[in-house]
Amino acid sequence: MKTNIFGVVDIGAGSIRCQISEISKKSYTERTIRILEYIVFPLSIGEDTFLKKYITLDTVYKAAGIFEKIKLKFKEYDINGNYKAVCTSAVRDADNKHFFINHIRVKTGIELQIIDTEEELYIKYLGVSETLKGFKKLESKGAVLINLSSGNVGINIRKNKISLFSSTLPYGALRIAQLFSDIEEKIKYRAYEQYINKLVLLLKKNCFEYDKINSVIGSDTSTGLLLEIFKTKNNFFDILDLVNLYSRVKTLSAAEISLELSIKDYESKILKPVLYLYISIMKSTGAKKLYFSDQNFSDQLTRFYLAKTKEKKFNKKLKEYFFYYGKRYNLDEKHAKQVLLFCEKMRRSLKNILIIKTDEKIVLTGAAILHDIGYYTNINDHQEYSNKIINSLNIPGLDREILENIGLCSLFHGSGERRASETVYYNLSPERELTIKKIVSILKIADALDASHMQLIKDIAIEALDKFVKITAVSSATPFLEIKYFKLKSKDFLETFGIPVELYVKLDYE
Repeated sequence: MKTNIFGVVDIGAGSIRCQISEISKKSYTERTIRILEYIVFPLSIGEDTFLKKYITLDTVYKAAGIFEKIKLKFKEYDINGNYKAVCTSAVRDADNKHFFINHIRVKTGIELQIIDTEEELYIKYLGVSETLKGFKKLESKGAVLINLSSGNVGINIRKNKISLFSSTLPYGALRIAQLFSDIEEKIKYRAYEQYINKLVLLLKKNCFEYDKINSVIGSDTSTGLLLEIFKTKNNFFDILDLVNLYSRVKTLSAAEISLELSIKDYESKILKPVLYLYISIMKSTGAKKLYFSDQNFSDQLTRFYLAKTKEKKFNKKLKEYFFYYGKRYNLDEKHAKQVLLFCEKMRRSLKNILIIKTDEKIVLTGAAILHDIGYYTNINDHQEYSNKIINSLNIPGLDREILENIGLCSLFHGSGERRASETVYYNLSPERELTIKKIVSILKIADALDASHMQLIKDIAIEALDKFVKITAVSSATPFLEIKYFKLKSKDFLETFGIPVELYVKLDYE
């Protein structure tokens, strides 16, 4: 059994956390993780960022001192470069974040990485899904996953293994406390409630199946704080206990809360926003219990980056995601399925010519399904709006660049003057531009073969001959529109792959 030592550093809003783990590899897919050391260095970077919009020089110097200690710890365990050090909202949202990262690198040699909100939310979702008992049942019936940290709140609303809504919003507990720091303590809770009620209204408005959700799952330091207070042996908190605690502390000052509950000063500052945010979302869904996972973010980071944890059958689920989001924009599902069918047949039949990589296959699937959703906004220039809508989507676990590529392919799939070669104006790398050209070339042909949106062409057969690619289409009637658009849209294929493609129509009654 091979073993290895891996370090994770999480730079949060209230502390810098360092976890050293021993990884034992039993097989190619099975790993065990044993925590050797977990150290928390208190440092309120978030108090700088959320109030001043920048990290003060004094805080930068204090952080450098902490990283000097972490550097010694890495040396003690002989970690070398076998670590990940990630920054979340406290650094990510700071105007001088690059100065902060550069200062730490120069002083200690430790490289910091800013993790974007989508990846952070996805890592936390995976951690909860793997460690919370009964998660699959809760998810299948509809659940709100809340990752409430000091800076932001990540909301992932799921039902039947599909993410109905996913976003990270500026409703972190410390951020809320800082926002209303100038209000009299006895009435401050009213400001918290108004602000958090706005969040609930946003969720109801932007998740059109919100009324079907009936479970709430919490994670991150906020549930750790509640666990410290309630000391429950279950994997949930009862809403009545949360409501009673909130009633007890809502008019108290942070100092009074700290004394009353024997918790740290920092925890007493954020307790009221934490409690009311959970209570308000639970009441809006009718949930009676707040379920939680006791796995911390450092554990989740270790598993994600080292054990390569990923949602099971994620690529297959993506098709369901694309159709789900398409339906929100009145997707012509029959046309989308037909275009996807033709794209897949071309990909499989011409694999030696096309050489479609895994990520490109995802782009092809997404573009085949979503290329026309811009009709929902504007009929005359739907490609532009398809691109905009696709770029506005947030699919947990899907790289932003892949989603942008799907948008660009949708932008260029029409029969007008705009060509895939125009991607050069988007300052893309040569590799990425080639991906767009390849997918657009396939998509244009597949889309042309159902140009009428009437599915006249029932099936196609594809042959790669010496001098051209032959597509034989079986149709129930002469597909005049499909033939016309095929001639207009097949030029990209020749320009990209260097071989022409020709269409032969066979009527199914012949």
